[in-house]
Amino acid sequence: MKKVLFTGSGLLIIAAAVFEFALVGYRVTAVLLLAGAAVFAIFGFLSGKTTKGAKAARIALAAFLVAGCGCFLAAEIPVLADCHSDADTSAPWLIVCGNQFKGSKPSRVMEDRLESALVWMNENPDPAVILAGGQGPDEDLSEAQAMFDWLTARGVDPARLILEDQSTDSYENIVNSLALIRAREPDFDGRVAILSSEFHLHRLGYIAEHLGCKPVLVAAKTSIFPLFVNYAVREAFAMWKYWVFGM
Repeated sequence: MKKVLFTGSGLLIIAAAVFEFALVGYRVTAVLLLAGAAVFAIFGFLSGKTTKGAKAARIALAAFLVAGCGCFLAAEIPVLADCHSDADTSAPWLIVCGNQFKGSKPSRVMEDRLESALVWMNENPDPAVILAGGQGPDEDLSEAQAMFDWLTARGVDPARLILEDQSTDSYENIVNSLALIRAREPDFDGRVAILSSEFHLHRLGYIAEHLGCKPVLVAAKTSIFPLFVNYAVREAFAMWKYWVFGM
């Protein structure tokens, strides 16, 4: 058993290295694989030991894993339950949340969001659209500007688009966008459509509701399933961060 556990730990480390260094956007998967490798290694180290200390350590580790899985599921189930658009996605405003660009080229996740935003805008020709996202260290320009360039190149009227180019995270995406809306519409009633990847919607809805809004969620389907899994898992940890430390 000890050999099997240590072999499994080694294979998980190799897999983590592949996800971290050979692929793009899978850091959460890599970290979880490393965590799994550590668990396998610890159980391997304790395997076959019959001392009271070793038995207690195995029980404690098993209890920790069960509790951790329970905490994870408490956050992950709502994340997965909200992975869909609301029945009625019409609203007087739309916020499109940014994601990583490499230089000025959108990531696959960002391109999925932009394609869905284009469909929504064609179906809802009147509402103004806020493009939310600042400039990251690997980006040639702000995510808002890059989204603007992508959409206008595909025929979207630039007059519909408002750039929110200062935010650095999801919370700021919503806070800064709402400030722009209220500056233009002082009697804003809180109804706003928020478009992002399906795995991201639960957190965005949570933020918007806590800011007094009536969010209408619009899902952009992630076209690569392993990326969806990677980010959906990350969302559970993000929700626990909000619950423990606040927004």
